[in-house]
Amino acid sequence: MNGVIMAEPSTCNCCDYCIPYLKEGDDCVVNGQGQPMHQAVCGPRLWCSKENDHDSATCVPLVSNCMKEQKDYDEAWKNGLLGFTQVRPLCDEKGDYMPAHCIGSSICYCVNPKGERIFGEKVYSSSSVQETMTCECSLAVWKAEQLAKEREVYSQPIHCLEDGSYDPLQCDDSKWCRCLQTGSNVPDSDCVFELEITKDNPKCFDPNIHQEGKYVRECEAEAIKTKHTRENLLSEDIFPVGLRFPDCQYDGRYSRVMVKDTVKICVDPDGNSLGYDVQRNDTLADGMDCNCARTRFLLAREGGTELPTCCETGNFREMQCRRGVCYCVDCNGNQQGMELEEAKKGDLKCGDRCSICKKPE
Repeated sequence: MNGVIMAEPSTCNCCDYCIPYLKEGDDCVVNGQGQPMHQAVCGPRLWCSKENDHDSATCVPLVSNCMKEQKDYDEAWKNGLLGFTQVRPLCDEKGDYMPAHCIGSSICYCVNPKGERIFGEKVYSSSSVQETMTCECSLAVWKAEQLAKEREVYSQPIHCLEDGSYDPLQCDDSKWCRCLQTGSNVPDSDCVFELEITKDNPKCFDPNIHQEGKYVRECEAEAIKTKHTRENLLSEDIFPVGLRFPDCQYDGRYSRVMVKDTVKICVDPDGNSLGYDVQRNDTLADGMDCNCARTRFLLAREGGTELPTCCETGNFREMQCRRGVCYCVDCNGNQQGMELEEAKKGDLKCGDRCSICKKPE
């Protein structure tokens, strides 16, 4: 698109008004507030700036972490220094990260505008996944959580699918359920009570996702049961020592790290162990994220045979080797720098350590 459509700047706002986009290097007007109406504005990923008061303002590229990553990727590609699993990040018109971040021959996962990982992941089966994976449900729930924390209010939970999109069937706290309209995600007017959900009603019922007569998933059901147990104990003046709520994902299933008695274990979405566990009092337990364990699970489920190497915590090993080459990765499995022949892996900056994700500030 060569411009932005806005309401006509008149009293009635009765017609659409198109403001054309300027290109990089074109003259522009800084801070038009109180100034005559703009005839044109800087295009996507550009902003109007001038180095000092004596210079005229021009459209220049936005400065953001995402734009910087894109520039670094392009320079690495130009100089032949690009890692073989690296995928170019996508930035939106504001310079923020697009919802899906992908790793070649591995997975794509959802990120917030700052590029921080949130719920939602999918096997990277083709280059189109990065553009079609919208993560719209994950982003909506993430934004609602931030707002709820800020205002200290309750956030009505909704169900997302594993890839971060909306579950087409949604139920409210009163147990009335509706289908979301395709494309708009607006609830239908037709509704059905949770206990009356069948494979034929409502129309959006999917046997691969939903259960007859039940909306809440196993993790949610356990959380509800734990909540009732806690309330009953408190009503009898008994403090519920050791009672722990399960950590549930946006789809109502189990998060990748489960605390069970004295052990932390990596689990699949149904709560089944993936074979990685650490004692809770072990120092390794503090940074346990199970990102590698879940990636192996997703790839293996889709028939993948080239699986990442994990630590006993289920985290990624900083050094990964396959097809005769080795390379470094971060805590989400993203390749850092170029790969080297396996015989030269000692020259890599990473070792046999376990990666640990830093928690967002």
